[in-house]
Amino acid sequence: MGNCFSKSHEETDCDINVSCYNDPSDVYVTIDDNAVNNVHDNIAEPVNTDENSIYDQLFSNNHILVAAIDFGTSYSGYAFSFRHEYQRDQLKISTNLWAHNSGLSPKAPSAVLIGPDRQVEAFGYDAHSKYNELIEGGYEANHLYFEKFKMILYTVENLNNLTVIQDICGKEMLAIDVFGLVIEYLRNHLLSRVESQDSKSMLQEDMIQWVLTVPAIWGEKAKQFMRNAAAKGGIQNEHLILALEPEVASLYCRHFPQSLTIYGTRSFTEALENGSKYLVLDIGGGTVDVTAHEIQSDGTLKELYQASGGSWGGTTVDNEFKKLLITIFGSEVIAETTTDYPSEMVDLMLDFEMKKRTFEPGITKHVSLKCPTCLFTTYQKKNNVCIEETIVTTPIGDKIKFLRDKLIINSEKFESLFDNTVNKLVMHLRKLLHLEQLMDITTILLVGGFSDSIIIKNSILSNFPNIRIINPEDCSLAVLKGAVLYGHNPKIIKSRICKFSYGIGIHVKFEEGVHPEERKRTISGSDICDDIFDVHLNLGERVEINTPRLEKVYHAQNNPAKIAYLDVYASTSESPMFVTDESCNKIGYVILELSGVKETNESTEGTETNIEGTETKIFVSFHYIGSELGVVVREASTDKMLRAKFDFMG
Repeated sequence: MGNCFSKSHEETDCDINVSCYNDPSDVYVTIDDNAVNNVHDNIAEPVNTDENSIYDQLFSNNHILVAAIDFGTSYSGYAFSFRHEYQRDQLKISTNLWAHNSGLSPKAPSAVLIGPDRQVEAFGYDAHSKYNELIEGGYEANHLYFEKFKMILYTVENLNNLTVIQDICGKEMLAIDVFGLVIEYLRNHLLSRVESQDSKSMLQEDMIQWVLTVPAIWGEKAKQFMRNAAAKGGIQNEHLILALEPEVASLYCRHFPQSLTIYGTRSFTEALENGSKYLVLDIGGGTVDVTAHEIQSDGTLKELYQASGGSWGGTTVDNEFKKLLITIFGSEVIAETTTDYPSEMVDLMLDFEMKKRTFEPGITKHVSLKCPTCLFTTYQKKNNVCIEETIVTTPIGDKIKFLRDKLIINSEKFESLFDNTVNKLVMHLRKLLHLEQLMDITTILLVGGFSDSIIIKNSILSNFPNIRIINPEDCSLAVLKGAVLYGHNPKIIKSRICKFSYGIGIHVKFEEGVHPEERKRTISGSDICDDIFDVHLNLGERVEINTPRLEKVYHAQNNPAKIAYLDVYASTSESPMFVTDESCNKIGYVILELSGVKETNESTEGTETNIEGTETKIFVSFHYIGSELGVVVREASTDKMLRAKFDFMG
């Protein structure tokens, strides 16, 4: 489920609930043992501010254009619509058509060619063809070619702004720069397309609502990374919202009441009405996302269960094919050809990509793939024999053969490449549908680029025959077009279910019989219990969006920089007690700016006098802003909201 948090703590003398430093970088290395006055009574007080105004500012309806970017693992694209178009016809959504050898496509491969000046030279289909031209001319040395790199945001453990990724030749570049360049390219391409429709249009940044799609199983760190990348790409933070891919896909599917039958035919059924409950199964190139919703009486959506899924998308089938190549040619041959002939191996994988999407069990007798010459020559050089002669003596010799430069795979063997993906997918769906919260689900929305696969569709239909499967014909565009719909009406999502428990690490007054004796510590004469997980949001808790929440009280040390930090933790437990529990991990900080106003005490005469306070009393609450965690901090002495934000990147 998402980014599972493993135990990762440094041994220190003391964990402080709110730490203040002159230099923000000090937060990673400084522990102040003199900060015993941070001990506080953990009480909750009601919010004394109008949080609705915060959401209204973030999700204002003043934009005249909604522009969405779907940055996928395998394919990416963009779509847009003007507000006046949306008001007349919600489905009047424009997409781009990317040219390639076989025609036009509304999405392009997530591939980018970056030049010596570290700017984008080509994207998508053009990136691959131009990279081939560079190799043929011997000019590729100072270029970088990246493809299918989005999954790094899901797989890397310590993602930050200094994380590097390697291109297909092993050359490195900062991940944030690569993502930023691709987003900038798509942004500029979209704006040029809008201008080409109306040369007199004078769009300012504050007129555009940008929407960037992200998998629902991503953690807050990966979401913040995409925000930072978008900022590098020229999209201002205040004009960007992140959309969960399966969630927005469901908004689009609601307009298409079309079901699949076990025979692969389509039938028209009743549309999803108010009160309908359904699962969204978004099968993309890298991840599988599953969310559950109920349509409320006012048409808004309520999440029924926390988003789940895993890295079982189309690339897992790619990995099985790569394993097959190793079985056929050997690991040394594959490693050498991948290093020495990267473009030829990319061609092979592109050919496989098309075949895996169009393969039809029971109809396709075999799959023919054009094998690069380098595989044959490298194998013969290392083994002094032709691969055509040795393959027949192997255990898979009856399933694989070569015909000139073609690799022929019989249908049974090719279909087996999907087994791992299908098994994980079906097992996960069975588990979800047996949960008490989801036992009355009768509909599954099947979307995402890889849901086009006949094997995937058949596996869902055959394993869940009593459930209606809605699969729009342009299911690969459901996320992209749904993101545009969401941008026009982001308040349509009413509530969320927390994927983790979130809270702040603190220490409190030690209580005999309540706290473990081994956690008792004495600082400046006061007994404290260390490493308390002060929960703000519980795993599985329903959190209403645009609804005020209870605040919790903390004390921040006053300092010249007027900056304070709170350590933020996540847990896979519903009720974590300590931040050092196995289920917990530190995921970042709340950074807040103090006003510097001294707190006042009432004197015995009833008049207020300023005191040289060493700490500032603050009220903190966590909530959801759209698809992201948000924080509200209020200063007790002034009753004013403080500038505060999460920092998950470090």
